[in-house]
Amino acid sequence: MNAMSQEQIREMILRVLSDVAPNTDTQAINPDISFHDQIELDSIDFLRLMMSLEKEANVTIFDFDYPKLSTLKGCERYLVERLAIA
Repeated sequence: MNAMSQEQIREMILRVLSDVAPNTDTQAINPDISFHDQIELDSIDFLRLMMSLEKEANVTIFDFDYPKLSTLKGCERYLVERLAIA
């Protein structure tokens, strides 16, 4: 897989988020505030978001890392690290 830019990663996260939570205004998301506090994202939706990001980015997201992915910025940081070419 080609390395993705941070911008491409953000676009992917927002696209997946809008699939999981279709009523979300993804442009209004504050990257520093948890998804749970901004939008109606329950634990099942969050799990669907994690599984969709795994599939879309072709990475494994470990359940013990989920707290790191509770915000847009956290998702970006995590996926940038996971997708970095070693």
